[in-house]
Amino acid sequence: MEPARQTDMALTAAGTGRRRMPWSRFALRAGLALLLLLGAGAYLAERFRIGYDDQDHQCLPPSRWFLIDRHDRDVTQGGMVAFAALGRGPYFRDGQTLIKRAAGVPGDRVQVGLEALRINGAVVGEGLALARALKRPPTDFLRDDVVPPRHLWMMGATTDSFDSRYWGFLPERQVIGRAYALW
Repeated sequence: MEPARQTDMALTAAGTGRRRMPWSRFALRAGLALLLLLGAGAYLAERFRIGYDDQDHQCLPPSRWFLIDRHDRDVTQGGMVAFAALGRGPYFRDGQTLIKRAAGVPGDRVQVGLEALRINGAVVGEGLALARALKRPPTDFLRDDVVPPRHLWMMGATTDSFDSRYWGFLPERQVIGRAYALW
């Protein structure tokens, strides 16, 4: 190899002999990268939300933080669902985002008894622990129904969860999206 050529290669390898990119080309590449990052960030911010359970008594222990996918509204039996609370007082204000399990889907038979809650004959919950706090007799909440079309039966994982045992079926139009427990 020629001596001058060897020197050029050595300088390039060390990083001191590289030619600088023209400012206009750098600005174009940086602008495109920034535009791509902003677009991806806007998409993710519009699609996903983070939910936090701030209640003293969690209804889905041990998780307090949840990821809500607002583009995925496919509800499966047993899946976690985020929904807007409408008419769910006295514990929740209208429009508040809640997360519970879809214990019953359209066509499922729901039987709420004093000791147990059954869906399609299988025990999925127990008792009516909040009846006294609601100042109503537990017998007011007994039922034997079929989940109607476009409705869900929502349940928390604890006996003191304010859920469908007390307020009945949830219209699917109130579903915000599928929820995933983070930690």
